[in-house]
Amino acid sequence: MLFSQDSEVKTGSEESGAGENTENPPQPGETQIKQEVSAADVSGKTIIAVGGAKGGVGKSALAANLAVGLSLLGQEVVLADLDLGGADVHLYLGVKSLPKTWNDFLDRKADSLEAIITPTAFQGLKLIGGDSSRLGSENLPYAQKRKIMRHLQEMEGDFLILDLGGNSSYNVLDFFLFADHKIVISGTEPASILDSYSFVKVSIYRFLERSFSEYNSLKELALKFKNGSWEQSNGLSLDFIFKAVRERDADAYNNIMKSYEQFRVSLVINMAENRKDFQIAESMQRVLKEKCFLNVGVLGTIPFDKLARRAARSFTPIIVEYPRCQPSKAIHQMLAALLLDRDQSLSRADLLQKTNQMRNEAKDRISSETMTLDGLTISQINDVYDRVPRLRQSFQRILNIVTT
Repeated sequence: MLFSQDSEVKTGSEESGAGENTENPPQPGETQIKQEVSAADVSGKTIIAVGGAKGGVGKSALAANLAVGLSLLGQEVVLADLDLGGADVHLYLGVKSLPKTWNDFLDRKADSLEAIITPTAFQGLKLIGGDSSRLGSENLPYAQKRKIMRHLQEMEGDFLILDLGGNSSYNVLDFFLFADHKIVISGTEPASILDSYSFVKVSIYRFLERSFSEYNSLKELALKFKNGSWEQSNGLSLDFIFKAVRERDADAYNNIMKSYEQFRVSLVINMAENRKDFQIAESMQRVLKEKCFLNVGVLGTIPFDKLARRAARSFTPIIVEYPRCQPSKAIHQMLAALLLDRDQSLSRADLLQKTNQMRNEAKDRISSETMTLDGLTISQINDVYDRVPRLRQSFQRILNIVTT
């Protein structure tokens, strides 16, 4: 069977995004947002989305630290706050007020994204901030969502990082699917873990609904995803759904499966305090493989440290305020993995093979420096330093951090 029975987590209208969507649906004949719409198609930049369910797990802090870290490593980065109902990522950069926000762009007071960019203290890092003071600011109509994606797609740079809201609305899911790298961050509490698992699964449902809607033969199935009737059927699995697709349209099934195999999600566990916490990512990885037949990577595990709170209170990224602490070292290893993946000199399959081998070797020595699958160990960073001259300066800076 291609997919296993999915009975572990209940799914309902709230999980699928029903009841949260206030967008205007596309008109008949209008093409749905495609996952392939990526900034890499136009400008060569890499889009990274930082998402997950519920607030308070550290999405904005991680997005800000990744953006700052990449800029300090010589990359041109744009950080876009798309948590439109709770925009605050600018505070993690020391920006306490925003002269212009997304509202100016959507209200046509600004003609381009360049006109609403806020400069930061970090060379190479630009910020597009949000203003959540307006009632209903997170409920974007479909046309405005498409407008944001189109303009983000055209922006120049090396990396575009999206800080997403803490829910599973259609807007959040579509921005998540828009990215090349989809990062889901979770805390260590059971509720946070369950929320993060549900967010990944609902993003899969949204991906399938959009994929099905592109085929006349599957529009009925797409509608079942949209109205939540799939989730209301007890015991219904993705295996059953894909069998129905294959029976209706074999060519569509093959095309959708090819796209599904490219569905890339990486996990980050935040505020880990003990060995059990460090194993959470592995457990989530196994469940998603079993229930959703999805190969999920683990970008890193960030240990709990009171310094993270101190850095947030001082409006400074932790990798700047406390660059030698354990959370900073974990983040720098994530940065190394993102840079390596962008370089394209090593295929993702090779990277996962190497990092899986690393995990097996480090199984009994769990720490923030070794418990990664998509992330890199110090030895791997050294290896990249020797093999990839173009990134040598950036990796030398990372080595200086993680080895001291």
